[in-house]
Amino acid sequence: MTDADEARRGRTERARKAALARTPESRREASRKAAAARSPEAKREAALKGAVTKGAERRREAALRGAAKRTPEERSEASRRAAAARTPEQRLEIARKIAAGRTPEQRREAALKGAANRDPEAHREAIRKALAAKSPEARKETSRKAAETRRRNREAAKGEAPG
Repeated sequence: MTDADEARRGRTERARKAALARTPESRREASRKAAAARSPEAKREAALKGAVTKGAERRREAALRGAAKRTPEERSEASRRAAAARTPEQRLEIARKIAAGRTPEQRREAALKGAANRDPEAHREAIRKALAAKSPEARKETSRKAAETRRRNREAAKGEAPG
């Protein structure tokens, strides 16, 4: 064993003994000081290292412990803040991922639930408001598309080739 190795082993041993001699409060305080002195990159690095060394079960337990400490209001506030911080593209991406994970049966069930809870008059009113909010150009474009669709359907019913 070289002198450098011997010196390192001695330092490690002394550090281990010193750590054992400290109280939990002093250890906690030392770790708090070290965390405060870290740069954002070093914090991220440490968090990633901790996530890698923990197993899935320990990560899940830690998340559950953290969630149990929060009130429902705090949880909803945190999710609201997270949603507000997202860009429209991120929101779209999340919606796509959720939709991709749903089975046709789940989609059908959600649609039926939505239709059952919908007040027909309120639905009509919402459509009226949406139409009123459209610009005249957009209304013309919509009616032009509808006329085009009707024309195509008539031609298809006659058996003619669309063109």
